[in-house]
Amino acid sequence: MLAALEGCDLILHAGDLSVPSVLHDLERVAPVVAVRGDHDRLEGLALPETAVVVAGGHRIGLIHGHRTRLVDASVVAASVAAGRALPYRARLSRALMRRMGPVDAVVFGHWHERVTRREGGTLLFSPGAVCPWGSLEGGRPVGKGMTGFNDRAVRRFRRQLGAEAMRPSVGVLEVGSGGIRPRTILLDGR
Repeated sequence: MLAALEGCDLILHAGDLSVPSVLHDLERVAPVVAVRGDHDRLEGLALPETAVVVAGGHRIGLIHGHRTRLVDASVVAASVAAGRALPYRARLSRALMRRMGPVDAVVFGHWHERVTRREGGTLLFSPGAVCPWGSLEGGRPVGKGMTGFNDRAVRRFRRQLGAEAMRPSVGVLEVGSGGIRPRTILLDGR
């Protein structure tokens, strides 16, 4: 993964760190700006919910992208009940743009799914995830009780996205006077 980022001037991390050492590893490649994800419960790690960086004269907003537990649970439950991923992205895009304010791009990652789209003049970009199943411990057993129920629902939701969506990836934004050009780099699976 680090080799795919060689040559970057800045690394943006949209949250859901499995271990804090990930940030230290990334800092060996380039300076890092990171935000807190909904699964970041790491001792001593104080990350903001949002950040805005300026690169090449463009404002880039960084946010994890989760909404309330009720909204996220509704998306997963409805998709699992329907047996397919339902369209939730348009509302998500609008919510992210409202939260970030006036930016040229919004980088997010909550669903661990690759997204490249434009909404008006704003680029919405999720590079996917190095660990698309949710963590470095993605192969861990399903939890017990309500946690197990949630684990099974989220895993079923992710399977409905398809095998291609679950390939590990990182993203690169080429930023300059010509605008912002997003690119996704697929990584070899573990």
